[in-house]
This record gives sequence, C-alpha cells and structure tokens, in this order.
Amino acid sequence: MFVDDDVDAALDARADARATWTPRPSHREMGAIDARRGTASPTSGREAEAHSAVIARSLVNASVDVRRLERALVSAESLTGAQRKGAKTRFADVGTGTRCRYRACGTDDRVVIVLHDVGECGDVYYGLIEALGDRGYRAYALDMRGHGETSRSSEGRYAPKDLAADVEAFIVELDLYVRPVAIVGFGLGGVVAVELAKMNPRLVASTVLVECSPLAPRDAYSFFPLQASAYVSVDDAVRALLSPSLAENERYENRHLRQVCGRALQTLTPGSRRLNLPVDVDIWTWRVDPEFYCPWNPDDLWDGIETNECHFALIYGEHSSRVRKSDASAIVNAASERAKSSRAYVVVDASRRVLEDAPSDSLDMIAYALMRADDDMMVKNKQARTPEALGIRPLPQYATLEDAIKALAPRPVPTEAQVAEALRFARLDDEVASDDDDSKFNNRTKLIQNDPEYFGFVG
Repeated sequence: MFVDDDVDAALDARADARATWTPRPSHREMGAIDARRGTASPTSGREAEAHSAVIARSLVNASVDVRRLERALVSAESLTGAQRKGAKTRFADVGTGTRCRYRACGTDDRVVIVLHDVGECGDVYYGLIEALGDRGYRAYALDMRGHGETSRSSEGRYAPKDLAADVEAFIVELDLYVRPVAIVGFGLGGVVAVELAKMNPRLVASTVLVECSPLAPRDAYSFFPLQASAYVSVDDAVRALLSPSLAENERYENRHLRQVCGRALQTLTPGSRRLNLPVDVDIWTWRVDPEFYCPWNPDDLWDGIETNECHFALIYGEHSSRVRKSDASAIVNAASERAKSSRAYVVVDASRRVLEDAPSDSLDMIAYALMRADDDMMVKNKQARTPEALGIRPLPQYATLEDAIKALAPRPVPTEAQVAEALRFARLDDEVASDDDDSKFNNRTKLIQNDPEYFGFVG
C-alpha cells in the first residue's frame, strides 16, 4: 500500500522521465478510409490498384449544385487554357533513365523546385511557379515518376529514394547544382524533398513541406485513392474529388470549387486505350500510373527531419485532416536540432488543400519560408560546385596510372609537319575521280558528299 511519500516520489520520477524523453510519435495506424471499411492498406502496386478500384466503386459523390459546377468548370477551363499558353512544356532525359516533364517560370539565379502530391502533376502548381517567378525566383514544376507525362516504372520503383534520385538527376541535367536549390513539396513531394536533403545536404538550401507529416495516416502518401477510377465526364471526376467519403474533404462544402475543377482538368486525360474498351469513347482517367505505390516509412521521414541541415518550414491548413497543431510543434522541434531555421505556418480557415482554399495566404507563407534561405541560394564561388565535388556525379575510375594519364592528359598540339601531311591526304581524296561524272557531287571532298544530317552525328 502506497503512503504519501511513495506517491510523491513516483510522480517526481515520472515527471523526470517525461522531461528527459525526446518524443518521436509514430504515425497513425490506419487511414480514415480504411478504418471505415475495416480493410488493410495496400503494400504493393497491384494491391494499390485493386484498393483504388474498391474505393471508386463505393465512393459517395458530393452533392454540388449543377449550375454552380458548370460555372466553375467554365472558369477553370479559361484559367487552365491561359496557363497552357504560358511556360512551354519541356522534357529532360535524366541520368536515372527517366524522362521527366517540367515547366519553368522566371530567370533569377535563385532556383525553386515544386514537387506535387500523390495523384497530381506539375501542371496543378503552374500558378504557384508563375507567382514565384514574378517574385524573383526561377521556379520549376516537375512531374514526378509515374505522374503526368513523366515516364512510369515497369518495375514499380516508386520508393522515396527512387523519386528523389530522379529530382537529383534533373538538377544535374539542367546544371542547377551551381547554387543550392529550394524544394517546395506538397504531401508526397515533401517526403521526396526531405529524402533529397538527406541524400545530398549540400544540394538543398531549404525544404518547405506543405501538408506533409510523418504523423499522417500510413496510406496518405502511398497511393492516390482514385488512381484506378475512370469517368464519363469531368463533372463526375470533380464530384469524386469532393466526395465526403474521402477523409480529406470533410469540409468540402466550403472548398473553392473553381480551384478543384482546375485540379481535375490539369490532372485528367481523355482516352480509352488503357481501359481496352471496344469502342472509341471519351473516358477520363487520371494521369498517374494505376499501379503507383510508394512505400514511404514514417521513421525514415523522422530521420530526415531530425538530420535536416538546411532551412526547414512546415505549412499546413487550420482544418487539415493530416497535420494537427500538436503534430506541427513536434515536427518543428525535431527539425530545430540541426536545421539553420525551423518554423511552422498555419493557413487560417483552410483544409489540407491550402492552395485551393486560400491561394494568396499560402503563396505569402511559401514566399516567407523561401526568403529565409535567400542568402544560402546565392553562393558566389560557383566554380567549386562541380557535380563531382557535390557527389552527384561519380569521378571516373581507371585501372592503371597510364590509363588515367592517357584519358585525362591534354592532347598535344599537332606540329606543322603533321598538319601538312593531313592536308596532303585530303588533297589526294579530292583528286579521286567520281564514278559518275555528271553527279552533282563532282569536285567535292568525300566528307561533303555525305547527307547534311551526317555532320550532326559526327559533331
């Protein structure tokens, strides 16, 4: 039986233990969608596709006024049409073997790369990179592997390390490594941003996570709930996005409908080839691999946040279904151990879709977070930032010293005698008679007789 002194001693010991314990909570065990159905989350691409099909069949579409929806679609079509006429769509074949699609705005030396959430594509954030370009940044919106028009992985390699390797190779391909870049990641994009900063800290000046948390449900960034669904009209797709069956849309009636319609138009694609339909009809599908599955690990995300050495920021909605206020405090505290700066920004009266609910406030907060890293993004000694020095391109290796000297030593300047001998051989070639005297190639050297495209291959 405890006496008063024993109780006080036990309480003191408990308080001391709480004061010395560093909290590292685990993610929520089950997503809200799975909790209602009592089914386990998928663990592979095949399971993710099947899971998505089940969700699509049982989805309760949102009840939206028809006229209001039509007006929002017309407005969104006008907006997306204007955006398509803006920055051109470009492609980059990066070192990982992936063909990446991207769009860019701005010409400043400070580079920002925007990474989308699962089930989206870079076009969804064209308005953001355009606004960042107007604020003095050079911003890129990238389609990550398996999304948009970037190539898909036939082997299902969609782990955060694979996606981060694509982004790193993209930075190398476009020579963006001469200065540290800032990464703005939405949802899954935030997971990839943290992974990239962990892989190569010198490459990243700032990681801005938008609605990204290791405390989110375990299926939050693994797959897109609607990735295996198809629709006969964009209207149906918008109603599905606003469905109250999805945990993210418990406040769907207050959502900015035009922004939701714009996201649908930018992420959907018409066509029936993937569905193997017997007739050619317009069936709208999402521009995402139906077997996409990202095996993200919340412990790995915690490790990346705790070891982050650049500037760190977390942006989340006041009514977010993925990031709570207490979660934000734990994440910022974890990042503050080693990060140059660590702050959280809350978007008032917004769901987790902060850019749709409060675009101006969200843009301001992203700009505030980026401004903290402006000095780090403007290094002066660009010559020292070579891909080899940054560890993003391996140094060549040779078996012997002689092989290294032969490959790396500068070629000797030819002597006058060598030049004269080469010219003599060239003149002998010119004096060779042609097989056809009437040919249009008479009196020309052998080199110029080749097709003009030949020089492109030789050069």
